[in-house]
Amino acid sequence: MKSALEILEQYKGGVESELSRHLPRTGEPKEFYMSVWDLLDRGGKRIRPALTYLACECVGGKRDDAVAAAASVELLHNMTLVHDDIEDESELRRGKPCIHRIYGTPTAINAGDAMLIKVFEIANSSMIPHEHRHRLVSQIAKRAYEITWGQAFEFSMWKRKEFSEDEVIRLLKYKTGALTRLSVEAGAISGGASEQQLESLGTFGETVGIAFQIVDDLLNVQGDVKQYGKEIGGDIREGKKTVLAAHLLRVARPSDKRAFTNLLGKKGISKSGTRKAIAMYHKYGSIEYAKNQAEAFLKESFSALDPLPASEAKTSLATIAEFLVSRSF
Repeated sequence: MKSALEILEQYKGGVESELSRHLPRTGEPKEFYMSVWDLLDRGGKRIRPALTYLACECVGGKRDDAVAAAASVELLHNMTLVHDDIEDESELRRGKPCIHRIYGTPTAINAGDAMLIKVFEIANSSMIPHEHRHRLVSQIAKRAYEITWGQAFEFSMWKRKEFSEDEVIRLLKYKTGALTRLSVEAGAISGGASEQQLESLGTFGETVGIAFQIVDDLLNVQGDVKQYGKEIGGDIREGKKTVLAAHLLRVARPSDKRAFTNLLGKKGISKSGTRKAIAMYHKYGSIEYAKNQAEAFLKESFSALDPLPASEAKTSLATIAEFLVSRSF
């Protein structure tokens, strides 16, 4: 049985070749092309396109049927990273300065816009069987809108001191969950999935995405910056609403709750302030609670795969899902 990393590696080449086919690397103005490819060339495991390929195979399609869909999904993912980093005022992405930190915010916004336009161009290309194009483009548009809605919902929560775990889960559903849902839906559509198959795989993708983001939020407070690729404790500075934070606010003593809310979202927070907030996560068991929640969503994703027939692709989807949730613990 292949490991998750072996599975991911076997699907990387196809999507990278397809992106190069549709996106020029050079031209004038050079900053435009450089900024688009800067993030794409930083690599990553190409998790989402791998999910696209596997979902296609899971419903009886061939790998070649999903090449364009996988490229579209990966490009949409990278576009959201560029814009999210601007909106969150982030410093690092994949271990290097964010695109807007290198090229400036106007150029970064424009690069993200260009990526989004190319998403739909690729999804409507001749690489996609004609009978699936409209369905695929419509699904991309639907999920892309949900991602922007999720971002807007997060904006509405930024200045709030009070928020619930249910609100956080809703936020994750419409941000990370919508994108991972689309990853498998795009593959399923490319493989000619039935509506029932599309729903099962979509639920799998959404719950995996929620679990993945909970783990990502955990990494932000206890990961290694070299492996994580972003600044540790950055979520506290940004005031990010996480399962960790929601749990702490629910169980903490009033004095600690007040202290934590004063630290969450404090732009000029010191390193000692960040350490104090993280210490409170440990004190109130918020770290373990979040881990358990991630595991619960992982189990839900496994259940979503049950209606699908047994296949190597189905087993690989479960392997990747487990890897995403246990990648650091």
